[in-house]
Parts: sequence; C-alpha cells; structure tokens
Amino acid sequence: MGADSQTKTILCAKTPELIETAIADRKPEQSQTDPHNRAPTAESLAAELSQSDSTLSGAQFEKALQTCSNVVHEAEVDRKLKEIGAATPILPSEIGTDFNFKREIVWKNVVGFLLLHICGWVGLHLAFWRYCDYRTTLYTLWLMYASGQGVTMGAHRLWSHRAFKAKLWLRIILLWMHTLAGQNCLYVWVRDHRQHHKFSDTDADPHNANRGFFFSHIGWLLSKKHPKVIEYGKKIDMSDLEADPLIMFQKDHYKLLYTIFALFGPTAIPVYFWGENPWYALFVAFFFRTVLSLNATWSVNSAAHMFGTRPYDKTMWPVENMFVSFVAVGEGWHNYHHAFPWDYRASEYGTPLNLTGTLIDLLAKFGAVYDRKTATPNMVKNRVMRTGDKSHHTYGTDEGRSAFTTLWNIWKHPSNPSYNSIYTPKPKILQSDGYALIPDELKQSERDEDILSKENEELMRRQKEEENRTTEANQIYNKLSKYIKEQQQSVPESVDELLLQQSNNNVDKTGHPMQGKAALNVVDCNDNALVKRKVTVDAESSTTSH
Repeated sequence: MGADSQTKTILCAKTPELIETAIADRKPEQSQTDPHNRAPTAESLAAELSQSDSTLSGAQFEKALQTCSNVVHEAEVDRKLKEIGAATPILPSEIGTDFNFKREIVWKNVVGFLLLHICGWVGLHLAFWRYCDYRTTLYTLWLMYASGQGVTMGAHRLWSHRAFKAKLWLRIILLWMHTLAGQNCLYVWVRDHRQHHKFSDTDADPHNANRGFFFSHIGWLLSKKHPKVIEYGKKIDMSDLEADPLIMFQKDHYKLLYTIFALFGPTAIPVYFWGENPWYALFVAFFFRTVLSLNATWSVNSAAHMFGTRPYDKTMWPVENMFVSFVAVGEGWHNYHHAFPWDYRASEYGTPLNLTGTLIDLLAKFGAVYDRKTATPNMVKNRVMRTGDKSHHTYGTDEGRSAFTTLWNIWKHPSNPSYNSIYTPKPKILQSDGYALIPDELKQSERDEDILSKENEELMRRQKEEENRTTEANQIYNKLSKYIKEQQQSVPESVDELLLQQSNNNVDKTGHPMQGKAALNVVDCNDNALVKRKVTVDAESSTTSH
C-alpha cells in the first residue's frame, strides 16, 4: 500500500464488470410483462448468500448475477451487486482491516499466559540472582538458542519458505528443536506464517499489525480468530508438509512430544547431572526459557512491523529492526524478508546479527544444507529503486537515511529499539459494508516477483550489450593504435630523405653553398614539400580508420 497514493472504494476485483453486465442485461419491460420473472425478495437473497465461506462458487456466482437482471430498480441492483461483491473471491491486496470489528477475549488464554509470565519472571529472578547453579543458567541459555534455531532455521526458513534443503538427520534435529520451543506444532506454525505473508497486515493475517503493538505481539493469542483468518487459513497450500511423515507425526502426537522434550527433559537434566533443585530447574529451564523465547519470536510480529526503516519496500509495514535481529537471531531484517521471503538469509547480507544465516552457511560447507536460494544483487537494486524509502545504505539518499526518529530524540542509532522511519504506509481500511479501501498500485502487488525477475533479465541483457559494445570499441581502438604506430615509424624515413634533398639543393652547381634570397627560396620549397608530405600521411591514416 502506497503511503502517498489516493484510496478508493473497491467492491471486488470483478465489480466494475458486474455492474456493467447487470445494468446492460436488465430488461424492465420483460419484468413488467412476465409475471414469472419476478425480483427476488431480500430474505431469499440473504438466505442464498449466507454461507460459512464468504466466497461464491462459479455456479453460485452466475446464479446470483442472473438475479440482478431481474431487478427493476437501480437501488435494488446496487444492493444486490454489493452482496455479490462481498462474496466474490478477491486478491490478497484487496483485503483490509475493519477497525470496527470487536474481538471476543478468550479468558482462559489470558489467565494461562499471565501465569506463564509470572512464573517466567520468577525464573529470571532465580537465574540471575544466583539462587540456582550457574550451570543451570548456562544450560538454559543454550536451550534458548537451540529452540530458537528450531523456529528460525527450521519452521521459518526451511519449512515455511523452502529457502534451502537439508539432510534427513538435520531435519530431525530441527524438528526436535522446534518441539523444544513450545510454539505449537510445526504444521500450524507454518500455516499461520504462510498466511501471514500472503495476507500481511490485513484481517486475514493472524497477527495483523494494523491493530496495534499489543495485538500483534500477544493479543492475537488472547482472543478468538477473525473470521477472515479462519476462512483464508483453509486455503493455504500445505500439501508439502502433509506429504512429510515426520511433520505429520509431530502434529498427531504434539502434546506428548511437548511434554517429554520441552517440559520433563529440560527440567530433569540439571537435577540428574549436577543436583539442581527441581523447582529451580522447572522455573529456570522451562518457564523462564519459554517466556523469553516466545517474546523474542513475538517481537518479529510486533516491533519488526512498526519500528524501523523500509529501504526495500515502503508500501508494506515490515521494517528493518536491528534490535529484533539481535534478540531473534537474525529475523529482524523484516522489510527485506517480506520483499524476498524465499531468500535463506532473510537479510541482504550475512551480518553478525544474522546468526541463523551464518549457521546455515556453516552447515552448507559440510554438505548438510544445499540448494540455498538468494536474491541476486540486481533484483535487490531494482526493488530498492522502485519501492524503497530511500534509506538504503548504497542506493538511498542522505535525506532518506536521515528521515527517522527515536524516543526523546536521543541515541540515534539503528540498535535503538525506538529507531523508526518518519514515513509509514497507510493501512488498508475496510468500510462497514466490508469493502476494502486500497490504492490503485496494489492491483499489481502480487506480481512483484515476476516483475523483479523480468527487470533483472532486462538489466542483465543491457549490461551484456554494454560489455559487447565496450569490447568492440576496444578492438577498434587497438587496431587503430597499431596502424598509427606503423605509420609513425615510416614517416621519419621520408623526413630524412627530404632533409637530405634540402641540403643538396642548397648547394649550387659549383659545389658552394647558395647565399641570400636564392637559398631562402629553396628552403621554403623544401618546407612546403615536408608539410605536404605530413598532411598526406595524416589523411591516409584518417581514411584507414574510417
């Protein structure tokens, strides 16, 4: 969604055609003369269009459209078309946010997460005030990193985006690490994340950032899902995961696996190996670790959609956030990730704050990871120049790089959690009748990857043509230089002959040097002959070069 573009009301992708067809096909005369061709009642239309899924099938769509031609009054036509438009499949970019929608709080989830965070706070106190053994604290930090990689490398980059491929033993380890993280089964995690990318920051996004920081961070887990989330979640392609027996085994036995590998296992190891207090082990190795890991992951949904810059695409909410990249082991370069979700690095560069990308590169050297996908430099440049906010470190401008604010206007560095661009996109807003207000440019947003691919091919073609022209020019220049050198080597011989002739001409018939005016005339003639010879040589060289 463009920050500076105008918005307009759009019923659905096919609404203009529907209106023209319905009005053109209306036959009032036939309606008045034919008693069997009656306008449908409001009750019958409502019953016809009320379905669990808000989209119509092809036959239902044609049937609903046909009723429009039987409606006499234009007001009835307009009302009927609105009902059809609300039930017609629309593009992801045409789904907006209905800020009038009231969410229903799930109080058992509220109580559960509240108790979890209280226990996590107790575990934090035990860990850093040395009530527990220091080995328990170090062990817990290692568990955080391992479970984090299960989410970032496994669930996110490997299974959600298929950004690379991994050997069987590595996939098993990543699946265990994801179970350790305790963020629902992998199948549900991937489905929600794919839906988040496809319908980012709309009512079909499970954690729509347009509803505020708290909702996108944890509020979406404390309330019932929006109907659009349920509806469009059923349409996410999950066939690749459904064909993987390991993932489906985890899905079918997730509660048991979670109890063993996330709760009992991490708690029992400190107790068994170095005699830790069981309660300390429970609160530190389980509660504290779980709360910290969850909030690190949630920060990608909240902070990384609000506080930062948008050097790759200013029309979307995700941002580049260095602080989130630190706490989420490389997942905070979120504007780049949403621009190129299939790039295994999830950032333009393998920076020190991209530990997951660094680990993938390391595993690739040993053959455990292969077929890594990356965006080419030309694709990145094209996207930055076309949709960026001019804050890119290479292709941006000084004005764009300085267009940011921080809390209280201090600590002006990207590592500041409040570091934020002054340019923010406008949300897509749904009116009360359910139609999205979106800018015109969004009609092409789903084709970004195709556009970038074509632009990249065109850029490569131009670069190749330029290289060919440069090579051809160099060849011509070399040939010309060689010829000129050859000509320059032959010119001195002619000059020597003329000078010898000049000296001979300055001697009279008796062998004595000529004196006075006669000698000057001979010199002038010889000089003119020499000049004429040089002009002739230059002309020949010029003709040859052409």
